[in-house]
Amino acid sequence: MPIYEYCCTACGHEFELMATMAQRDAEHACPECAARKVERKISVFAARQAEASSLPPAGGCGRCGGPGPCSAGG
Repeated sequence: MPIYEYCCTACGHEFELMATMAQRDAEHACPECAARKVERKISVFAARQAEASSLPPAGGCGRCGGPGPCSAGG
Protein backbone atom coordinates (compact mmCIF):
# COMPACT_ATOMS: atom_id res chain seq x y z
CA MET A 1 0.00 0.00 0.00
CA PRO A 2 1.50 3.37 -0.99
CA ILE A 3 2.39 6.09 1.50
CA TYR A 4 1.13 9.57 0.60
CA GLU A 5 2.29 12.90 2.00
CA TYR A 6 -0.20 15.56 3.01
CA CYS A 7 -0.04 19.13 4.28
CA CYS A 8 -2.76 20.70 6.42
CA THR A 9 -3.82 24.06 4.99
CA ALA A 10 -5.23 25.10 8.37
CA CYS A 11 -2.15 24.61 10.59
CA GLY A 12 0.66 23.73 8.15
CA HIS A 13 1.36 20.32 9.71
CA GLU A 14 2.87 17.82 7.25
CA PHE A 15 2.15 14.13 7.68
CA GLU A 16 2.20 10.80 5.87
CA LEU A 17 -0.73 8.44 5.41
CA MET A 18 -0.81 4.89 4.11
CA ALA A 19 -3.78 4.60 1.78
CA THR A 20 -4.91 2.75 -1.31
CA MET A 21 -4.84 4.60 -4.59
CA ALA A 22 -8.63 4.87 -4.41
CA GLN A 23 -8.39 6.52 -0.95
CA ARG A 24 -5.54 8.93 -1.72
CA ASP A 25 -7.82 11.83 -2.70
CA ALA A 26 -10.52 11.13 -0.10
CA GLU A 27 -11.08 13.63 2.69
CA HIS A 28 -8.52 13.09 5.47
CA ALA A 29 -8.25 14.79 8.85
CA CYS A 30 -5.04 16.43 10.06
CA PRO A 31 -3.63 14.42 12.99
CA GLU A 32 -2.44 17.66 14.63
CA CYS A 33 -5.53 19.91 14.55
CA ALA A 34 -8.25 17.56 13.15
CA ALA A 35 -9.07 20.00 10.34
CA ARG A 36 -10.22 18.40 7.12
CA LYS A 37 -8.38 20.94 4.98
CA VAL A 38 -5.45 18.84 3.77
CA GLU A 39 -3.73 18.77 0.41
CA ARG A 40 -1.76 15.87 -1.00
CA LYS A 41 1.85 16.80 -1.68
CA ILE A 42 3.81 15.66 -4.69
CA SER A 43 6.30 13.13 -3.40
CA VAL A 44 9.68 12.32 -4.85
CA PHE A 45 10.50 8.67 -5.37
CA ALA A 46 13.81 7.68 -3.76
CA ALA A 47 15.87 4.61 -4.50
CA ARG A 48 19.18 3.48 -3.11
CA GLN A 49 21.82 1.65 -5.08
CA ALA A 50 23.98 -0.94 -3.37
CA GLU A 51 27.69 -0.25 -3.29
CA ALA A 52 29.80 -2.50 -5.52
CA SER A 53 31.74 -3.79 -2.51
CA SER A 54 28.57 -5.08 -0.84
CA LEU A 55 27.69 -7.33 -3.76
CA PRO A 56 28.97 -10.92 -3.84
CA PRO A 57 31.35 -11.83 -6.68
CA ALA A 58 29.75 -13.35 -9.78
CA GLY A 59 28.94 -16.98 -9.02
CA GLY A 60 29.85 -16.51 -5.35
CA CYS A 61 27.91 -17.09 -2.18
CA GLY A 62 25.09 -14.60 -1.64
CA ARG A 63 25.47 -14.90 2.13
CA CYS A 64 29.17 -14.49 2.83
CA GLY A 65 30.52 -13.37 -0.55
CA GLY A 66 32.92 -16.31 -0.68
CA PRO A 67 33.66 -18.33 -3.82
CA GLY A 68 31.40 -21.26 -2.92
CA PRO A 69 28.60 -22.35 -0.60
CA CYS A 70 28.61 -20.52 2.69
CA SER A 71 30.75 -22.14 5.34
CA ALA A 72 30.06 -19.41 7.88
CA GLY A 73 27.44 -21.61 9.58
CA GLY A 74 24.34 -20.41 11.30
